[in-house]
Parts: sequence; structure tokens; C-alpha cells
Amino acid sequence: MTKKYLVAGSLILIVGITIINTISCNSIARAAAKYWTNRQIREFVNKCEDKSSILLGSERAKKYCDCAVDVVAEKYQHYDDIKNISVLEVLKVANNCK
Repeated sequence: MTKKYLVAGSLILIVGITIINTISCNSIARAAAKYWTNRQIREFVNKCEDKSSILLGSERAKKYCDCAVDVVAEKYQHYDDIKNISVLEVLKVANNCK
């Protein structure tokens, strides 16, 4: 009888951790929404993934760009500002993203 409760408790714990991780990742990944529109975020991420997937592969590029969009948006709060900077500058800003 206690084995059933142990298994059920473990399952609830795993589901809870998964939900918490999903929620926290989504909120972190969309910090850019404070400054940019959803269309601007998608545009940045799509361009980022197109360019970085050549070097990183598609999975790593997706993770990198999800991080980069937030970091870049924090520094360049007006989306039009990133159109006036070089790709190298964007890479420097997103340097800590992996």
C-alpha cells in the first residue's frame, strides 16, 4: 500500500517539476515582449536561426536565438535600433548565450 503512494508521489513530483520548468523557460524566453512586438520577436528569431543554424545546427541555433532575442531586446529596446547595428555587435551583446 505504501509503495502505491510512493509511486504516485514521485509521479506528481515529476509532473510538477516539468510544469515549473516549462513556465519559467517561457517567461525567460519572452522577456523581449516588454519592448518588441510578437512580430518583431519572430522576425529576429527567424533571421537568427537562419544564420546561426549553419554553424550551430538547428537545435542549438534555436536555443541560442531564444536567449539572444531577450538579451538584445534588453539592450536595444527599440527594434529599429538593431537594424542600424552590425551582426558582429549583435553577437557581442548575445555573447553569453549558448
